[in-house]
Amino acid sequence: MVTEQLPDAIPTSLRRVDEAHRRFGTFTDTYLAGMWQGDPLADAFVADFADLGHGRAMRMLRQACREGIDAVADAPASLKALFAALDDVPEWVDTRRIDRDSRYTSRYSLASGIVLGAASLVSGYANSAASRPLELTGRYVENAGARTIEVGSWLMAVNQPGGLERFSDGFELTVRVRIIHALVRADLARRADWDAAAWGVPICRAYVAYTLVEFTLIPLRAMQQIGAPYLPHEVDAAYARWRYLGHLLGISPELLPRDEAEQERLEEIYLLTRPVVDDYCRALVASINREFLVPEIEGVLPRLLGRHAPTVVHALERLFLGDEIADDLAIPHTRLTGVIARTGPLLSAVNRRRDRKGSSLPRRTEKGRAYELEQEARLRRDWNVQHDLVDASPGGGRSHPARGDG
Repeated sequence: MVTEQLPDAIPTSLRRVDEAHRRFGTFTDTYLAGMWQGDPLADAFVADFADLGHGRAMRMLRQACREGIDAVADAPASLKALFAALDDVPEWVDTRRIDRDSRYTSRYSLASGIVLGAASLVSGYANSAASRPLELTGRYVENAGARTIEVGSWLMAVNQPGGLERFSDGFELTVRVRIIHALVRADLARRADWDAAAWGVPICRAYVAYTLVEFTLIPLRAMQQIGAPYLPHEVDAAYARWRYLGHLLGISPELLPRDEAEQERLEEIYLLTRPVVDDYCRALVASINREFLVPEIEGVLPRLLGRHAPTVVHALERLFLGDEIADDLAIPHTRLTGVIARTGPLLSAVNRRRDRKGSSLPRRTEKGRAYELEQEARLRRDWNVQHDLVDASPGGGRSHPARGDG
């Protein structure tokens, strides 16, 4: 069973575990235990796919998301248990406040789109064990653009006003992401090329928890570094939003970060113990740079400066990741990193004063939302992507466990 914990076992790919114990105490044990934990509720439902059939099971899941579990005829006990947990909203969740305090964040949509790739996604590729599911399912290097669009579709949905509500698109996509994780986990756990002793459980709970860092702490920090900082109440709303999303993704309370400080602790232990970077990690970064980030930067720069787009991408990645991780990922050095690092605080000061006045926020937000829609439409057109997540992607290429064609 992929969710079982193996007592006293430490995945052999991890590094500096003794230092982690000294720095983080008992949280290190919690984190290491998470390397052997999947998602019992989602994994139990996926185990029933063998009897239900993949297509029928996914239709049941979607119906439960859209109409409620009571609307699903002959729902298995595993699906009922999953939705009993999903429908039990924690008392600390305040979606109205999150929406209210986030209503103007789209003013920085152009910058946040670049940060998604150059900071959030690339940071996750500095861990060969966490990246292994991407390698073994073969999707990212084959089509970095499509997967980036899928991630962007989910993020756009959960960040919309009402995107956390029970019957919203954001809720459904989040639940589907959780089941996609479980489907991939079940598939990889059966494979001879999954080295559990080295890597732990596929898409383990500890690494799923780190995705909250990728989509909260890291982009918030990166936005400030390039001069597009959010206001304090917007920052608080971002942590509150992703705390609830982490709950919906099945992260247990002991690993679910509640605020910035707990996300910082999770980032530190993840980076301290991460396995060494390998050639596949470097290929992931090269792929997202070549297929997504460089073309996006080319579209932002004046035409005569378009040839400098790769240098801009490398400068941003070095700024966001730091030299140690950037060196591991073979990201070239450039003096432009220092230029951006020096100008970012100046831009931040200007934009903070502008944002605190408030008069321009509605207009800039409206413009940012229009950009988001135009950007998504353009990317989908350029990459010929019509689906939202991989479970709905067309067949014909390499099989994928989320589609049930493996």
